[in-house]
Amino acid sequence: MTRLAATGAALAAVLALAGCGGSGGGPVDSGGLTAGDRNEAQAAMDALQSSNLPHTLISLTGKSWKAPTTCRVHLASKNPSTFDVYIFWVPYFGQQSYIWLNMTLTKDATKDRFHLGTAPPVLPGGIVLPGGKGIAPGSLDYDAPLSGYGPEQVRKNRAAIAAHAGRAFAKPGGSCQILANGYLRLLPNP
Repeated sequence: MTRLAATGAALAAVLALAGCGGSGGGPVDSGGLTAGDRNEAQAAMDALQSSNLPHTLISLTGKSWKAPTTCRVHLASKNPSTFDVYIFWVPYFGQQSYIWLNMTLTKDATKDRFHLGTAPPVLPGGIVLPGGKGIAPGSLDYDAPLSGYGPEQVRKNRAAIAAHAGRAFAKPGGSCQILANGYLRLLPNP
């Protein structure tokens, strides 16, 4: 009996260790990603470092005058590992455009896909009425921050983000960040 109990304990330990880490295995974080999923997602984003994408991301951020509002990574497929990355910039000024980038990344970079889109902000730039309740008719203010247009603009920004996101906010997935050098980093899920 002692030998049988020891064998059972050893087998349980081996099974527990086999479930930790590794490609696609192990515990799942709050975003639904395993450590293996996270490693593969980061590797797919790291593969972009030698392309022109880091420069493009820095340029798009500069055009918006602020960091992206949204950066999301979604595990679209496990076999082969395919990740959808969605980045959305809400402009700083009312006369600027929304900008978004949808990417599909795989281990085979020749199969990666990119789509860049733009759209004018829902509320055009102009003199903001008191309390952020709209824009004075016929006014133009090229220096007015879009954030000053009040709660209606915030709702419209959220709708614009959702309209182009696809499954970016679905599980499994997580948030990402554009670093100062234009590289992408997957952030930890809480």
